[in-house]
Amino acid sequence: MLTPIPKTVAAILSDKSKYAIPLNPRAYKWGFEEADDLVEDLKSYQSTTDTQKKKKEEKQTTLFLGNFITEEPKNEIIHIVDGQQRLTTIILLLVACQRRATSLGAHHVASVAQGKIRFTHPTKENISLGCRLIASDSIRDVFEHIVDPKWDGVIPSKIGKVSVVRRASRIRPVYEHFEKHVSGFNQDQLGDFLDALYDAYFFTVEVKSHEQALAIFERTNGRGQDLEISDLLKNYLFQKEVCEIDAAWKTIIANSDGTILRMLKQFYISKNGYILKPQLYKELKRYAEKVHPEKLTQALAEFSKFYRLVKGADAKETKNYFAELGLDEVAKKPDRYKAIWSALQGLREFNVVQFCPVAYAAIECLIRNGAKESEGHAKALVRLFKAFENYHFINNAVCDSVGNVVEKLYADYSKEYAKESSNFFSVTDKLINALKAKSASLEEFKTKFSEISYPDSSSLILYIFDRINNQGLEVGQFTPIYDPTSDVDRHDFTIEHFLAQKFKDKSKSKNEMSYFDMIGNLLPIYFRDNNKLGSATPAEKHDMLTNGGKLEKNVHNLPIIKDFISKHSKDFESWDKAKILKRTEAVASDAYLNVFAIK
Repeated sequence: MLTPIPKTVAAILSDKSKYAIPLNPRAYKWGFEEADDLVEDLKSYQSTTDTQKKKKEEKQTTLFLGNFITEEPKNEIIHIVDGQQRLTTIILLLVACQRRATSLGAHHVASVAQGKIRFTHPTKENISLGCRLIASDSIRDVFEHIVDPKWDGVIPSKIGKVSVVRRASRIRPVYEHFEKHVSGFNQDQLGDFLDALYDAYFFTVEVKSHEQALAIFERTNGRGQDLEISDLLKNYLFQKEVCEIDAAWKTIIANSDGTILRMLKQFYISKNGYILKPQLYKELKRYAEKVHPEKLTQALAEFSKFYRLVKGADAKETKNYFAELGLDEVAKKPDRYKAIWSALQGLREFNVVQFCPVAYAAIECLIRNGAKESEGHAKALVRLFKAFENYHFINNAVCDSVGNVVEKLYADYSKEYAKESSNFFSVTDKLINALKAKSASLEEFKTKFSEISYPDSSSLILYIFDRINNQGLEVGQFTPIYDPTSDVDRHDFTIEHFLAQKFKDKSKSKNEMSYFDMIGNLLPIYFRDNNKLGSATPAEKHDMLTNGGKLEKNVHNLPIIKDFISKHSKDFESWDKAKILKRTEAVASDAYLNVFAIK
């Protein structure tokens, strides 16, 4: 039996071995919300007065961060099985703290923080021996740039001559949030905050083999402090003798998909508006006393069903969810429930969940308005979900905006929907108009769109092609190009470089030739046809896809390819950088003004 051992952040980042993320892990996907949760947690454990310290002596004095599972060290490398997201984020926070300490002239504090970030020479203060963490491939080059002691504080779009825009976008919202938070600290406040961080602890487990590591990883998740609040709430409900609380709570936990704390927070927002994490348990308890603990449990169980839908339901589950609510004008119309499912599918691609509370509040408002069988209300609900998808595609997936830009907006509209007197149509129109007003401009969108490239954004590119291809079609006419649920080797569609990569001029730098991987040079092609097109010239590919060519029948249901051929029929003899850039801009404009327009 493996025995978990508590170990502080300070101890973990004092280990003699280097930590490493194994090959092909989950990409680094922490964003503003997770970063904000970590900061708020540490603030709640940060002691700045004798009174606070005395209070903390009566309770748990350090922050629990969850499980940290590693393999046995090999050649002074420790591979992380579970905990890579949290350790990566902690080091980014330490970088922000170290830079703040330096600006305050607190050189000892900065030196200690640097020693947690990087190995330092035992006798030469200014010599670093590398970062303590070999980060995920998805961010490694940018991460190593940031943790360099000589870093100037600017998150780059290029490292050397290589573009790292998409990689940088994974780190930027997290680091910038940390930097903004610590910039207001004086030296004492920074010291107290770092004490809370260094004293925070994991339950560490060391496994002996890769097979054992994978088995444990499948049975655990790094829920951090999630269980602290959820267990407190469960115990409170148990004490109130809520009927069958164990069974109800088991369902709630299962529907939370390992993110119970986030689900509890979003449930509260859907009913009452904005809440900070440290206040969550107290306010949930107060809400329970207001509506009755039994009703809170029932409401939470209902919300958990929607949360599960948001996190990963398929089209059939989406239909069944609305059927269970009695929303027949959605459940019995494939064009409606599939449109909502499609929007949820896109939002999962963008790793966006901030809309969940306001979407649920909208559904409850619709039902409260007595409109279960109203066609007009059903259409407006579909329109709202599409607005969520389109807004977050423009602002998050393409323009790299941080999620908190609309977090307060969504919380405010959740509260508005929750009012007994609220009119569903009126609130929905106001919310959609607010999203329009907050959308990035066309010029910003086109600039950022041109930075989307293969292979870093392969899944997003297929998603874009899917939405363009099926724009304006009836559900029965859709050709599903984007399918994130299938194994990558079994996708029906793959990405084809129209100007084949064999034509790259080897004498030019990778950055100079990056236009090969821009959307303007890419097409979605049936998996089996990709090899048939191979490294043919653009003119040869044109002939294969048209004029009775051997692949012409395979593009019958692909408007995106037929449109491409129609618009560029005179360009294929000299398909070059200029034409690729022109098509990229044209696709961007069409996407912004038509396909993803918020209506």
